[in-house]
Amino acid sequence: MHGGMCLEVLIVTVIAWVGLWGLVEETLEPITKKWHRVAAYSMLLCLAILVSALQQTVTLCGLL
Repeated sequence: MHGGMCLEVLIVTVIAWVGLWGLVEETLEPITKKWHRVAAYSMLLCLAILVSALQQTVTLCGLL
């Protein structure tokens, strides 16, 4: 893998995360109470951890 490919993957990954967080933020915008927003984000985090823990092919390095 050459250096340019790594930079391209990094740029695409950052853009994808920005888009994903934008969608999540727009979805959770109607929730105005801070505690409810924290609970919603915590549930998303727990779901991600659960799914990654159940997968044999997902590693911490791969997630990062």
